[in-house]
Amino acid sequence: MDTRKLATATLLGVVIAVVKSPFTFPITDYLIIIEVPILALSFLLLGRGGATYTGLINGVIQSAVKVTFFPYDLIFAVSYGVLVDLFGTLFKVRIDGKTRTLRLVAALALASTVLGVGIAYVFLAFNLSSSLGLSGYSTTTLLEVVYAPIVIWGIISGALGGFISARVWEKNLKSRFKSVQP
Repeated sequence: MDTRKLATATLLGVVIAVVKSPFTFPITDYLIIIEVPILALSFLLLGRGGATYTGLINGVIQSAVKVTFFPYDLIFAVSYGVLVDLFGTLFKVRIDGKTRTLRLVAALALASTVLGVGIAYVFLAFNLSSSLGLSGYSTTTLLEVVYAPIVIWGIISGALGGFISARVWEKNLKSRFKSVQP
């Protein structure tokens, strides 16, 4: 394993945590626009497992800062990395050393959608809305007013993040790091 790549992926996880840690729900869910391209770059940098590693670093730091949401921040951060790695691999984002932009856009949009729906389900199933001061609202209201916009934003930011990360990788970073074929 190239220590320079590993150090860069670790730094990317720290960047996500530094940006998201000061905030709570729902602001953190809207900051996914920053998280998406960073996870994609980690996948492109390290190959399979890169986004998961970066998500783990992010989750550990956020869990240490926001102790009240301890297992959830860690689980969601690692899950997001796993989804980026999974869909990036399934969609064959990298072919012959070239990044396929549309495939990366689709993979990240799908990963963001799956995670957004999963987070909404967990918050409703475990009644975590009350810990956020949303206990007076019905499930229908929460779905329409709180969770649906977050899922929609996740799809949009996933697609936009895929486009941004593909461009940044191909034009700026690919030549600095000889990429690993995922």
